[in-house]
Amino acid sequence: MQDILSFILKNITTVPDDVKIETSEEEGTTNYIVTVNASDVGRIIGKEGKVIKAIRTIMRVIAIQRGVHVRISVVSENDSTSTPVDATTDSATPVTEDDGSITVEV
Repeated sequence: MQDILSFILKNITTVPDDVKIETSEEEGTTNYIVTVNASDVGRIIGKEGKVIKAIRTIMRVIAIQRGVHVRISVVSENDSTSTPVDATTDSATPVTEDDGSITVEV
């Protein structure tokens, strides 16, 4: 699975040599921590997160076929202060306010 993820990411990025994928196992879930050049983070995430959602969908289909769980996080190689961008949620969670209105953070 890491080979497929690497293939996809290296063909999206402008600096494919900077793509690094670390894996870790945690409670039956394989975590893929993707590190890319700072200039490629936006390319990986895409407008409104559409690219990372598509990558996650591809990986989820493969994971379902193999009977495993996966999680993908994206970090910038040159930005040591950045925190991983968690790309595991499919949609924003609505929050009901006290006045009855619903707020969705995107």
